[in-house]
Amino acid sequence: MRLELGTVGFGGCRPVPSERIKRRLRGNVSDMGDIAISRREFVSGLEAARGVAALMVALFHCGQATYYDATRQAVSLVQGSYRSQSYLDAAFRIAGNGHGAVVFFFVLSGFVLMMMLSRQTDDLKASAGPFFIGRVLRIYPAIFSTIAIFVGLFLLTGMSLGPAEVYTTRNVMANALLLRTDINGVMWSLQTEMIAAPLIFLLYWSWRRWGAVALVLPALILLGLSFSGQWSGTPGKGVSLGNLYSFVSGMIACAYGRKIVARLARPALSLALAVAGFALSRPLLGWWSNWSVIFETAFAGFISALIAYGVPLRKGRLMAVARYFGRISFSFYLLHPLVLIALWNMPELLAKAVNAGVSPITLALASFAFSVLVITPLAHMQHTAVERPGVRLGHAMAWRLRSKLQPAAVQRG
Repeated sequence: MRLELGTVGFGGCRPVPSERIKRRLRGNVSDMGDIAISRREFVSGLEAARGVAALMVALFHCGQATYYDATRQAVSLVQGSYRSQSYLDAAFRIAGNGHGAVVFFFVLSGFVLMMMLSRQTDDLKASAGPFFIGRVLRIYPAIFSTIAIFVGLFLLTGMSLGPAEVYTTRNVMANALLLRTDINGVMWSLQTEMIAAPLIFLLYWSWRRWGAVALVLPALILLGLSFSGQWSGTPGKGVSLGNLYSFVSGMIACAYGRKIVARLARPALSLALAVAGFALSRPLLGWWSNWSVIFETAFAGFISALIAYGVPLRKGRLMAVARYFGRISFSFYLLHPLVLIALWNMPELLAKAVNAGVSPITLALASFAFSVLVITPLAHMQHTAVERPGVRLGHAMAWRLRSKLQPAAVQRG
């Protein structure tokens, strides 16, 4: 399939139909094959970036493990504040910026979903079913599998991240449906992803009709609302809407990033500066500052556009490793809290290690290495046995639905 991004009218993300796409609209070409080819040609750098972000989240959570100090106060292995800590602590927090990594996930999600929608039919009704079927079967199979693992572990050992009360039948079902996220706290971001899906779909079709204002105005409104504590909520403790503008920023980066990147004389230098800006947003503006999130969102959108449109990342072993973790990143993200169930409940043991002269950061890094070694094979199995079949089923169901709807759409168009 030939897919050109960056034509007149809709900006950087409008597809130019090739003969294959035109034949697909007439029902003569399998959409699943076209999407697979397009993804292989396009997302290698973004896939690697997603893998790095997943590892950043795991590193952040390992730094949150606590030990007892001399006064019997629980102290995190690595403190969450930059300002009063050593440079080594600050470097750990930059490398393990879990909050920033989730912001990057949101921006990248908006970017990729915008790109996917631009490949579909020009008929709104014909694209709605395939889009939402795809999102549900991309997200929920791994959610169900992960919840089953957490419930099984609790029933067999009594171990969990939260109190035993969260494992009632009703609450387990609520967590499996992402109505609650108190069994595995990282699922708050998937709850936000599902909330963002209809927003992304509606904004895409609004953009097709009204142009840039249909993306920029909602982004500004959502950004303003993010300063409201009632709107934003607390991630992991109820519905959090404060990051919705990050998805819209990713859509803007997809739509107009190619034009911006094309004007840069040295895109590789711009990418390095954007990564530095992303890394330093929280050290300079504050760990919990909303402005940090805003700047991270802006830099994440710029990074995504640069990787997609301007700076092909070098191939090599590190790139291959990053891409591998990018492929399994969803399952890795969901399953890495299994290690935290043990790590976050051993303050006495960690205190003995600290008292023996082992630095807290060394303990955090060792815990991270152990987490990666344990969770990677589990994530690989879940990715292979659960995620991929779910995606294939989503593609098949979407194609069947599209083949029924598109003939009428073509006749109308």
